[in-house]
Amino acid sequence: MKSFIDALMKKMTLEEKIGQLNLPGRGDIVTGQAQSSDIAKKSKEGKVGGLFNIKSVAKIRDVQKVAVEQSRLKIPMIFGMDVIHGYETVFPIPLGLSCTWDMNLIERSARIAAIEASADGINWTFSPMVDIARDARWGR
Repeated sequence: MKSFIDALMKKMTLEEKIGQLNLPGRGDIVTGQAQSSDIAKKSKEGKVGGLFNIKSVAKIRDVQKVAVEQSRLKIPMIFGMDVIHGYETVFPIPLGLSCTWDMNLIERSARIAAIEASADGINWTFSPMVDIARDARWGR
């Protein structure tokens, strides 16, 4: 694996290496930045390493197909999403779940979310989360 990675890194231009660090939001679930444009074009050019907030097998498959079939180096993308309190099935936020003191229930809800997200092609999730108050006005 190390020799494969070393060889791949030698083939990559500086622009492609930087592009692999680019993880724009697709816009299915907008939590900040507005929907990104030209994802397919940027993928073909090796300027996108993955996407946040793209949802559905069909959409993920289409974007992945561009990355592995039409880009110069055929590097697959990583797909990330906030799965803090579920994916398709919605559960209470982690703070609410913690109040149950039911570790089996907490684990079961996380397992359901993991199964649902991975079935869609999400392979990088952000959960559980810990809110650290840095401002007393922030209510969590």
